[in-house]
Amino acid sequence: MNVRSTMQPHRLRPLFLASLLVTASSSHVFAVEAQAVGERLKALLSKQGIEFTYTDARMDGNDVALSGTAVKGPEGGDGLDLGELTLEDVTEELDGTYRVGRLALDAFEQQEGDLTISMEEATIEGLVLPRDEASDPFGGFMRYDHAAVARIDVENEDGPLATVENLVADLTIADDNSAVDFNGTAESFNLNLQAMVESGNAAGLLEDIGYQQITGSASMEGRWQPSDGRLTLSRYEAVIDDAGTLSFLFDLSGYTPQFIQAAAEIAKEMEQSRGDQQQAAQGMAMLGLLQQLTFHGTAIRFTDNSLTGKLLDYQAEQMGSTPDALIGQAKAIIPAQLGPYLGAEAAESVAEAVGTFLENPENIEISAKPENPVPLAMLAAAAMASPEMLVKQIGLAVKANQ
Repeated sequence: MNVRSTMQPHRLRPLFLASLLVTASSSHVFAVEAQAVGERLKALLSKQGIEFTYTDARMDGNDVALSGTAVKGPEGGDGLDLGELTLEDVTEELDGTYRVGRLALDAFEQQEGDLTISMEEATIEGLVLPRDEASDPFGGFMRYDHAAVARIDVENEDGPLATVENLVADLTIADDNSAVDFNGTAESFNLNLQAMVESGNAAGLLEDIGYQQITGSASMEGRWQPSDGRLTLSRYEAVIDDAGTLSFLFDLSGYTPQFIQAAAEIAKEMEQSRGDQQQAAQGMAMLGLLQQLTFHGTAIRFTDNSLTGKLLDYQAEQMGSTPDALIGQAKAIIPAQLGPYLGAEAAESVAEAVGTFLENPENIEISAKPENPVPLAMLAAAAMASPEMLVKQIGLAVKANQ
């Protein structure tokens, strides 16, 4: 019996094209070469100042296994052996970029002088390995979707100095690679200030006001545009329990990949330089490089949560005075001290803001927002020629309880 197909040729075309796409996609994935991935990772970490080595690279399905891995920081030393490192679910994108689905590090410990640094459960997801630096619009800037570290501990022979738990960072790259948005958090930190400041007036101060150890959390977010180097830190907050919150933001441009590379090279030369003439020349080179940066604005804000009152009480006791008397002295001294530099009007404004904050500690903010962006070179020249002119040029302001 003859069976005659009723399927028309034009109906076969979509199936044929689909099969070609599936085949092409599969071959694209399996085209990943372990050695090439290892070299890409090595080059990327080198741009971050980390020397990465491995003894062997092999494919294991879609994973790349690197054996005998080790890292060494820019300061040199013995480095750190990481053993076998597995880059999971490695794929190649159309532009030749490799993307690593997930990279995890086992807990490890590193000795640096008299410090012991340990890290637990470090992972990176969506790590980007560019084809080469020339084709990378971010100039070797390390990019990923998500990174996390469960815990970092720093200790010396006397015991713990610092602990940070649950660090998380997320990056979002624009579809056209024009910008990267970033945000990060540290769920908690603990600093043993008593161990860091062993003696002297500072140690006595910490003990009297009850801050031998401090705990808190931190968060930040911002954006970077590699084409013009516009770098905006729109929020940085460090919350210190039973003390206060320190916030910081800034906005500048000119921080391009080329600037970062040039600055890193000069810094490396300065570390290796010998003699005053070499260091002076490199210092001038760094100053020249900074002229590429343009200042858009900045602000520092402190929101009090009992720290200010404790400091006033401590200082008043040390001087045999009262907090109110100290506040009055500060309001009188500030105009006299700052007037010759900032001008009478600005100095009075600062004194008023400081007095308002000390009398009723809520928040105080120092900000600078010029009407138009100003090159850093012009700011430096204005600072040397006339600090009062600089204050007006950058729109410096100090405000309290707002």
